[in-house]
Amino acid sequence: MTESAGAVHGPGSGADGAVRVRRRMVAWDPGVDTLIALATLVGFWGSYWAGTTIHPAFLYAGILLLGTLVPALTVLHRRREGLEGLGITRRHLVLSLVLSAVLGAGSAYQLFVLAAEQGVPVLPHLLGNLVVLWEPLFVFGWLFLRWERAFGWLPAILLVGAGFALQHVGSVPLPAALAFGAFALAFALVYALVRNLLVLWPLFYPVASGIGTLQSGFAMGWGEVMIGAMLLLVQLAIIALVWRARRL
Repeated sequence: MTESAGAVHGPGSGADGAVRVRRRMVAWDPGVDTLIALATLVGFWGSYWAGTTIHPAFLYAGILLLGTLVPALTVLHRRREGLEGLGITRRHLVLSLVLSAVLGAGSAYQLFVLAAEQGVPVLPHLLGNLVVLWEPLFVFGWLFLRWERAFGWLPAILLVGAGFALQHVGSVPLPAALAFGAFALAFALVYALVRNLLVLWPLFYPVASGIGTLQSGFAMGWGEVMIGAMLLLVQLAIIALVWRARRL
């Protein structure tokens, strides 16, 4: 197994040290990063299940350790890549924001209808989904880019859908988990166009996630907003600290 095939180094690397990956529809180049990503997915499945059935602390630990610290250490420290290796980039910035705004606005009506039908206040529910940066970061900024590097962008899309469904197995009814997987496929198709997290967050993903959580019977209130905001701040601090250590 190798880690360099399909990646362009030297003049093809970005100014921030990020590795430019030669995009292929199908490939076979799994490496250590692939195994690390698989381990985080399986571990996150366990922490998600434990967090919803035993105590939320298990989920929070999974978010910060498996969903943030391990990806940051792998991409920024081990591989010495830039933030672009986590999908945090200025590439295709305008296109990403335009797509995100259009898709978010197009989905907003369904969110409002579902919220009204269920008697759920829209503002805290939407904000509760807005502060969930960890999910798009883990699924797309981390897993998708590892799968794409190892197997190509088409298998990466399919693996993201399967992995997102697996992530929820045991935590929600199986039909809901499969529906979440279908949602992830749609997100992955959009993300594959630009590989920029801004195409999903913060304009599109919170609306779509708000719809999905309402459909699964989970409404977010101000308590979830506060917890999510604290997790977001800790996540950003972890990424900043690892980034700072990389540059020393």
